[in-house]
Amino acid sequence: MKSGIGGFVLGVALMVSSAWAAPREMRVPLRDGKLRVSDVSASLGESMRIPRSDWLRKWDSVADINLSGVSGSLFVHALNEALGEGCTISQDADALVIRYDTEKLPHSVAETKQAVRTFTAEAAPDATAKQNRHYGLLLPAEFDTTRPLVILVHGMDCKGHNWHPMGELLGGEGYQVAYFTYPSDQPIKQSAALLSRDIAAMWDMFGPMRVDVIGHSLGALVARAYVEGEDYIDSAVRRLILIAPPNQGTQWARARWFLELEEHYHLWRNDPDWSFSWSITDGLGEAGAQIKPKSDFLKDLNSRPRRENVQYTIIAGAENPVWRKTANCLEKSANIVPDRYSHWWGLRHYERGMQKAADSIRARSLKSDGPVSVASTQLEGVEDYVVITADHGALYYPEDGKAPAAWDTIRDRLRN
Repeated sequence: MKSGIGGFVLGVALMVSSAWAAPREMRVPLRDGKLRVSDVSASLGESMRIPRSDWLRKWDSVADINLSGVSGSLFVHALNEALGEGCTISQDADALVIRYDTEKLPHSVAETKQAVRTFTAEAAPDATAKQNRHYGLLLPAEFDTTRPLVILVHGMDCKGHNWHPMGELLGGEGYQVAYFTYPSDQPIKQSAALLSRDIAAMWDMFGPMRVDVIGHSLGALVARAYVEGEDYIDSAVRRLILIAPPNQGTQWARARWFLELEEHYHLWRNDPDWSFSWSITDGLGEAGAQIKPKSDFLKDLNSRPRRENVQYTIIAGAENPVWRKTANCLEKSANIVPDRYSHWWGLRHYERGMQKAADSIRARSLKSDGPVSVASTQLEGVEDYVVITADHGALYYPEDGKAPAAWDTIRDRLRN
């Protein structure tokens, strides 16, 4: 229930920030140390001289919040952290005192999402700590600074273990492998900052070394945002390999909620530490919005110059699995006519028509890997550009007992 009133207060913060432009104070009475949401909405209406709308009334059913104990102090602390300088909440003997400056409150959906995530993280510290153990740069157990290191960065709503088959192939070639895991729904800039922090810590501990980075899909943009960002350590990365990077965006970002549900379903089933709060603290779809075509994030990222002394390689996939399977079905339909009847005029036209449709759809399948179009992977200033007939997942993950489709290219580039 604390998350309910937390969401209420944060929602009100966004609403009032666009309507008022002066510091204000609101006192909400406490009843035996408990806070009623109906009292919050009533005090809000009195303080701001606004009528209690249906939106405010619907929160009246939220249970009272006990602010007299440690959990109450934690709740107040979480709200203060979430709203920053825009709002200070304190308690006296009989009231909750809310002092807010509307100019410093969240003024956009993005800022409000960040406030909600901060509140949830602070209100559920144990769950947040357990979740954060999954994130960061996982180095080899026996780390040798004299051997080359390859850092693998996963895509949206994936985890480091998706890279394990690739990691085994790299290990067989003599490379050390590190896995970077991050909350893939949070803003890409925050994920890049986490990568920057961990690489800097690695350099502080072990000193300079040869490092190559391979990123898949969203992970490719995270790696780019680090390498081309302000926090990049000069000469930290020798080669940057981008597999299926949505450099110009992807419309599949609109379907990210399905990936999010799938991710947390598997976490719920397999991780005893899983908490519902994880679905909030790992991001509220910011990364998905940022990889839509023509997003402000992509405009900013693509306006940056390529990093000098970093060797870039882009590997694009050109086999949409949906269109490929459709073409295969049409081709099989064209071949169901027995040879002894294929000369019949009507059947001959049917056969030709099915084959023509199959060829047309197959050509269409070569324009994307499914989620990311070939055109979207292109990036000004990168000359080492490879197109492989494979879908989005098969580029980096083995299928049907075969090595990942991009493996030969990766192995060749890392050797040079």
